[in-house]
Amino acid sequence: MKKKIKYQYNIESEYKGKIDFNTDEILPVISRILDILFDIDEVFLNSCLQEFTFKSISFDILFVDDKRIQDVNRDFRNKDTPTDVITFALFADDDFKIVMDNDIYLGEILISLDTANLQAKNGVKNEVLTLICHGILHLLGFDHQTDEDYNFIVNIQDRVINLL
Repeated sequence: MKKKIKYQYNIESEYKGKIDFNTDEILPVISRILDILFDIDEVFLNSCLQEFTFKSISFDILFVDDKRIQDVNRDFRNKDTPTDVITFALFADDDFKIVMDNDIYLGEILISLDTANLQAKNGVKNEVLTLICHGILHLLGFDHQTDEDYNFIVNIQDRVINLL
């Protein structure tokens, strides 16, 4: 890792359905995901953080259902369909990046637990961790407008999940 970074993240849920895991048990895994990501040179060196001095990063994760994520997808992306994860990469997408009190607020990750349940091949918890990793990559400024960019993100997230 390039420098020791403190992570601050919050998980909230608007999801009314049954969750097959305790959100408290994934909190320490998120720190591990971040540690692994920041140990990968091609991630840290190409992230939106590279040019900045900071001691901590923070972001939020919100669990929602398909209806809520479809509303967000329609309103912000003009796609009237549910999806698995949507990020609001506030720091990466802002032209006027602000570091306050040595903290960078990266933004928010929304995850549809309905879609995660449908996609889960190795359990919902593993699918959610994969979506969190994918969302964090977006918060760090990585996007997948091309097949090459998509393959990069998927390869990185698969590497991280395999190391967990």
